[in-house]
Amino acid sequence: MRKLAFGIASIVLSLAALLGSARAQADDHSIVGTWIVTVTVNTPPGAPPFVFTDFIAFNQGGTLTAASSAFNAHTSENPHLPPPLVVDTSDGYGVWKSTDDDSDRVAITFKRFLFAGAATSSIYPFSFPGQYVGVNAVQAVGTLQNADQLAGSFTTQFTDLAGQPTFSGNGTFTAIRLK
Repeated sequence: MRKLAFGIASIVLSLAALLGSARAQADDHSIVGTWIVTVTVNTPPGAPPFVFTDFIAFNQGGTLTAASSAFNAHTSENPHLPPPLVVDTSDGYGVWKSTDDDSDRVAITFKRFLFAGAATSSIYPFSFPGQYVGVNAVQAVGTLQNADQLAGSFTTQFTDLAGQPTFSGNGTFTAIRLK
């Protein structure tokens, strides 16, 4: 009976230690989780600001999923976007990793498929609405400010199916962990 009680106590203590360790990892400066991201694209002087929101889920193991308020299946209906951006897009899928120089810095890469919209024939010739016409690639570097805030910069490039650029841009982002 004592052996059984000792065994149960050992299991309970081991589980408590594991849960405590998992909680400590969740409270550290890990990027793993879902973030509300405010993206500011650098625009030419005199042009209106271009700011939008993304949700990005960073998964353990280094993968990510991104959904955007500006780039989605109805982007081609947005009259405020410049012509190269008037395409419909998929959600983004990609990878992230901590950089070698600092565990609070992360490198992020993800891509979205581009689909022709009603007004894209001048940029993606011979296309029809809904046709797959290219890829949007985003690369970013961010720094965890604390456990719930992330900030950094990015570059983005839209390319057609031949790999020719149709738009390139850059900007900054800030993010707050979704709780």
